[in-house]
Parts: sequence; C-alpha cells; structure tokens
Amino acid sequence: MCWVFPDYATYVCSVTLLIALNLTDERKLQLFTEFYAVSYERQQAIILSSLEQQVAEVRSPLEDLRGKHKNRPHSIHPAVREGIREHIQSFPRQPNHYSRMKGDVEREYLSPDLNLLRMYRLYKENNPSSTAKFWLYRDIFKQQNLSFGQPRSDTCAKCDALFSKLTAATTDGERLKIATESELHHRKAEKAYTQLQADTEWAKANKDCHVICIDMQGVVYTPNLTHSNVYYQRQLANYNLCIQEMGTDNPPTMCLWHEGIAHRGSIEVASCLLKWVETSFAPLVHAKERKLIIYSDRCCGQNNNWRVLNLMALLVSRRYFSQIEQKFMVSGHSFLPCDRSFATLEKRRKVSTLYTPSNVAEMIRGARQQHPFKVIEMACADFRQLPDSTLKRPPGLLITSMMWLKVTAADPWYIHTKMSHSLYEGWKTWLITKQRKNQPPPAPLFSSTYARAYEDPLPVKKEKYHDLMSMLDYMPVEAQAFYETLECEE
Repeated sequence: MCWVFPDYATYVCSVTLLIALNLTDERKLQLFTEFYAVSYERQQAIILSSLEQQVAEVRSPLEDLRGKHKNRPHSIHPAVREGIREHIQSFPRQPNHYSRMKGDVEREYLSPDLNLLRMYRLYKENNPSSTAKFWLYRDIFKQQNLSFGQPRSDTCAKCDALFSKLTAATTDGERLKIATESELHHRKAEKAYTQLQADTEWAKANKDCHVICIDMQGVVYTPNLTHSNVYYQRQLANYNLCIQEMGTDNPPTMCLWHEGIAHRGSIEVASCLLKWVETSFAPLVHAKERKLIIYSDRCCGQNNNWRVLNLMALLVSRRYFSQIEQKFMVSGHSFLPCDRSFATLEKRRKVSTLYTPSNVAEMIRGARQQHPFKVIEMACADFRQLPDSTLKRPPGLLITSMMWLKVTAADPWYIHTKMSHSLYEGWKTWLITKQRKNQPPPAPLFSSTYARAYEDPLPVKKEKYHDLMSMLDYMPVEAQAFYETLECEE
C-alpha cells in the first residue's frame, strides 16, 4: 500500500518511508490528518474524554492496566508445575541430621549420582507429551530445598557456634574472648594430628608398637544400575570399616558386610576389630610386650563407647597386647588417613558396575595396583555379642568427654584417662572392678567365648525388598540368585 505526494515527489509504503527534509509543521500536520483521517482537535477530544471517564469511575490515581489482560496463549498450566513437583518428590532423599549452617536444618539430599539435567531427562521420558522446558524444571527444583550428594556431616559444631558468636559480638572485649577460644580449639585439633604423626614415627622405629586408624566409609549401595528406574528405588546398603595400620607397608584392611548380615553400630565395629586382631597377631608369651594405639573419630554409636572400651580390656586379658590406648580426633576436624583410601575407592566405584556385595569386594581389591587393599568379607557368625558392661562404670566418668583412654596389663583393674593429647597432663585413674574389703581389686573377668550377635540373617525392609526384586530383570543370573536369598521383613 502506497501514498504519493506530488508536491515533493516522495512516497510512503509499508517497507520504506522517505521524508523530504524541508517539510513545514503545517504540512506535517496536514499529512498526519490525511493519513489517519482525523483532525488534531478530534484526537485531543478523544484523549480528554477517556481521562474524564476514568476519573469519574473514582480510579485516582489512575490504575495501570498494562498486563491485566487474560490473553496469554503461552502460559504454563498449573497442572504442569504440579506434575514437575511430584516428579521431584518421587526421588528418594536423605534427611540432614548434622549441619546447622545457613538454614540447612530442613535441607534434604538426593543421590550424588543425580543432577538436574538427568532428572529433567527422566521427567521427559515419563511425560513425553509435556512441553515444560528445562528452565521451568530448574526453577521449581530450586523451591524444594534439595541438594545433591551427602549431607554436610563433617562441619565442626564448635567452629560454627564460635563464628556465630563472633558475628553477633558488639564489643572488642567479646570479640577477643571468642577469638581466643577459637584459637585454643584449633590448637587442640592440630595437637591431635601432631600426636598421630609422632605415634606413627614411633611405630616405624619400634616393631612392638602398632598404630591403627579406624573409620567407617559412606554407605555403598548395590546394584548401581544405569537404568532410569533405579533412581526411584531403594537399594541394598553395604558397610565398610577401614582399619589402616600406620608406619608400615601393610595395606589397609577393609571389613565388608551388608545390611542383610548386620547393622553398623558398636557391636559391628568391636567385632571387626576383634577379627582383625585375631588374624594379625598371636597372643604374647612369657613377659613380652606389645602396644596398640587406636585413632578414631568421636562417633559415640560406633567408636567412642563402653563396648569398644570393654574390647580393649578383653584383648589385654587375652594377652594380645600388654597395653592399648584409644585417642580421639577433635570433632569436626577428624580427617584420618582412612579418608584417602575412601577417596580411592570412590573414584573406582564411579567407573565400576556393582551388582552384589561380592562385586563391591572385587572393586575394593582392584582399586589400586600397588599395595592392594585387603578385604575381610564379614559373615553373620563373625559378629559377636561382645560385652559392654563387664567393666564397672565409675561414677563421674564420661568417656565421651575424654580424648585419651588407656588400658594396661600391669593394672587391669584401672582405666586411665586424659582430657587432652598433652603429654604434660597427668593421667586420671578409675577403678573398673568391684573393690574387695582388705584385698586388692580383681582383674576383669571375661568369657572365653561370646554368642553370635545375630542368630539369623537380618530381614530387609519390605519396601526395599520389593524394589530389589523389581530390578532383577536388569541383572545377570548370578546377581539374581544372591538377591533371591535375602530375607524379607514381615
């Protein structure tokens, strides 16, 4: 469509507009009026009439009506958003029991094998007709207070508390006091590592001194299938306790079992230690001496408890050692040499296909070429109901607050404790047997044998058992045979 203006021999069309440079204002107004077929006065009247009408409807100041229309052909239906939320909620998650930083109390954690893009692809596989884009899935995921990987369980509670206090401090005196307390706390943590290094050097120079570090690896789940349905299903938990001897060329020992055999508490840790000692040492003869030093974190349910302390006294009474000490790292600062071994295993796990616990054992054995890990596959009969009350518990002794425990063959009726790793702090002794009138206290009396902790294999929870059975079609025949032998909880 074109208009021709003969006075200036110019034209206007829908593609190109050529305007002469010498148009007057009157000529521009004339062209505007001819083009829109309405006079300038009429335009002003229309605008004023509209304004007067809005004022008459008591909309003052005038309401901005932009964006208030309902004509949105590309809007996202609420059902699509709800479907995405339901899909995100369908993934198993692990609650956060430890971290208290930056509002993480309610945060939950998805499998570390997942990521947003993989979850979105799984959503599209399950909902092929959905038009939801990745950006929408990502935005809805961010509203769920979820993260990938394991919860932050290794943060130091004391460091977090001191940092919070330092942030809230209002005077220089308060800040100085908090800074001094923080410095003392970090010096204690450094002292524990210094003591570990010193004991390691001592073990290198003395063949009758043995230093070990013990720690539990994060749960390894099997089968680790690549099928998309596995992310919605429960898997079998495998537990691995690392016993790493320091100052020697002996490879770390991995005690491996799964949830159908035993749990992962103090009974299991004590039984693994007993198994390792019985396979590594023979009882002492005559007046020979042998010392064992155990380093661990302060996990009360596994390492820092009366059952492990009773085991120390039991091993001394059976003459495996003449002295056993247990030293604890400062909570939140307990990076042990075992963690390096776990990093090697984790790297290997990511490129391995693990159908059964036997595959996990093979993966551990082949994780490194030089000095391969030693694996002890724990059976149900290896876990014993080791005692936790043979030793008398002295009033006032809180072993979870001690940093150093010692049991000796020279005075087996006492345990010796320290509140720190300092060599200058004196030992405090506690009587752990019943005092006899006018007689010296007797040594603790331990049984020669202990009953099995579990008479039968442990049943797997019903929901997990059904999930495992649904995955059999994706596993080889040998793996299917293993899972079919599992007991199901009634």
